[in-house]
Amino acid sequence: MRSFFLLLALASSTAWSAESFVLDPGHTFPSFEIRHQGVSVMRGKFNRSQGRVLLDPAGQGSRIEVVIDATSGDTGHDGLNQKLLGASFFNTARFPEIRYTATSVEFKDGKPVRAMGELTMLGVTRPVELEVRDYACTQQFLTRRPLCGADVHTVIKRSDYGMNYGIPLIGDEVRLAIEVEGFRE
Repeated sequence: MRSFFLLLALASSTAWSAESFVLDPGHTFPSFEIRHQGVSVMRGKFNRSQGRVLLDPAGQGSRIEVVIDATSGDTGHDGLNQKLLGASFFNTARFPEIRYTATSVEFKDGKPVRAMGELTMLGVTRPVELEVRDYACTQQFLTRRPLCGADVHTVIKRSDYGMNYGIPLIGDEVRLAIEVEGFRE
């Protein structure tokens, strides 16, 4: 009977212990949507990002750090990309990175559902809450390494970061989505 309780205690501590992840840049896709002249939705993505995540459902030790290479912005249209990366929007010559850092993560049934942190873009830092959807873990089928992923969403106002060009013809509200995968360290 004593061994049963010892096994139960070990299983519980493993299930609730902190886990550290390194984001897989080949399977992490930060993307955005914005209304264009009130008639369509323009979509784009960033092709390069990196980050680390520490999830601690049992305490206050959770941390998320993601750096997006703003110069990798891509809409699928070369002319639009030049405008997007230029001084009117992301101004990548002056601000080549977008950074998100969170030190507070909310869990439900042992899975992350929300992260509260700060987004820094164009030299401006503002609080941003992320919704975490579809968090799941498995083993990567080729390497058998432990792998977790999620869909992460939020909405920001670009004017909060000083990106005012074209408002209201080009929307102020930007929907952000990040499909993310990370390997356990």
